[in-house]
Amino acid sequence: MSEAVIGTGAVAGAGALWWIWRIQRIRRISRERLNEDLDPRASRAYRVTLTPSLRRKHWLPWAIAVAVHLLATFVMGWAFVYGLSLAVIVGVMSWIVEQQVALRRALRLEVQLANSIDLMVGALSAGAGTTEALDSAARESPRPMKEEIQEVLGRIRYGEAPQQVWQDFGVRVPLETFRLFCFTMGVHGEVGGSLAPTLAQVGRSIRDRIEISRRIRSQSTEAQASVIGIVFITYFLGLLMWRTNPQHFENFLLHPLGSNLAAGAMVLQALGLLWITKLSQLKY
Repeated sequence: MSEAVIGTGAVAGAGALWWIWRIQRIRRISRERLNEDLDPRASRAYRVTLTPSLRRKHWLPWAIAVAVHLLATFVMGWAFVYGLSLAVIVGVMSWIVEQQVALRRALRLEVQLANSIDLMVGALSAGAGTTEALDSAARESPRPMKEEIQEVLGRIRYGEAPQQVWQDFGVRVPLETFRLFCFTMGVHGEVGGSLAPTLAQVGRSIRDRIEISRRIRSQSTEAQASVIGIVFITYFLGLLMWRTNPQHFENFLLHPLGSNLAAGAMVLQALGLLWITKLSQLKY
């Protein structure tokens, strides 16, 4: 009987100690979270991140190049210089494709921003306030612009300073058009005044910028296509030479000097693609 009473008391004491430890732990975590919220640098570092629509996959071209090198060298049994040169040219082409995809995403965001500004101008001209105009643009805009405006609108409604919200929005979407829009909204929040004419001018400037970027991109695409066409023509000529005289062509490729020359030509082709891509990226 006494052993049962002692065991029950020990279990009750252990339970009481665990309950006290749990209460103290919850209070400690609450105090830490409160201190983190009071630290503006910690809260901003947690909130301000790059939008998912503009995140680049810089590792993807490297992964494709390494996979091509391993496949050509160890699976297909090619010489090391051929595997390396093929990996270089495939990696450069993958980088160009990944960059073009990122540019298309950025252009889509800029076009959606211009459309959202037009919606805000219409709402402001009808007598709505800035918050109501943002809400109207958020309802009518497609993704991903819809989510970005909703995040800004939510932070403003929670009571954060509009100037800080717009500054963080310019960091989250680091495009020149978004920085212009955020600067305009931040200045209006400080000095006031009529926002509709200013936003209309900003929207017109953004559309002019988009038109110029499209023209530049079309010209650069023609240059890149011509260079890629020349690269493929060289391989087509090599195929014709192999079909005409297979034995001499294979002896040339298998010879150390010939393999080094062929691999060097492939690396120079990759450098040419990289060069023409860099030359076509104009800053304006």
